[in-house]
Amino acid sequence: MKISEDTEKVIAYLDEVSEHSLRKKNDLATILEIGATFQLSESMNFIIFRGKAVWNLSRKLWKVSPDDEGSRLLQKEMVRAVEEIKDTMQEMLSYADDDDIKRFNDIYMPATRGALKNIVDLSHDLARLKDLQVDSQRARKSQEQEDPDNQNKNEGYDDN
Repeated sequence: MKISEDTEKVIAYLDEVSEHSLRKKNDLATILEIGATFQLSESMNFIIFRGKAVWNLSRKLWKVSPDDEGSRLLQKEMVRAVEEIKDTMQEMLSYADDDDIKRFNDIYMPATRGALKNIVDLSHDLARLKDLQVDSQRARKSQEQEDPDNQNKNEGYDDN
């Protein structure tokens, strides 16, 4: 799939603000491009949200003992979140080129440790994107609170 200049700019900006720590830039770009091209905002929001969850769960799992009771609950939630990401990716990939479908199927869909690691790496990038969205929303709300008249500057303007 050809990645648009807008999507490339989003990825470049995200990579910059995340201190060049993105792990799956090309795959993230493909997902964003599919979402934007085919107006799949609901799927995009879901995969970003679940990606943030997978990333957070993976970090917690590294910190707990596998024998802990809480570990089993975290693992169960991790499996569920990963499956939801896979399902959403499959839906989105129905709009993709055959080469992209094959690549994503090979990299993310098998029930292997390698595929799970790839999903965790992609989830890292999705989590960075979610963080950027949240920071942007907070900044916008803060700006509106500081200058409430700014959002209504054109109200009451009459063209006549």
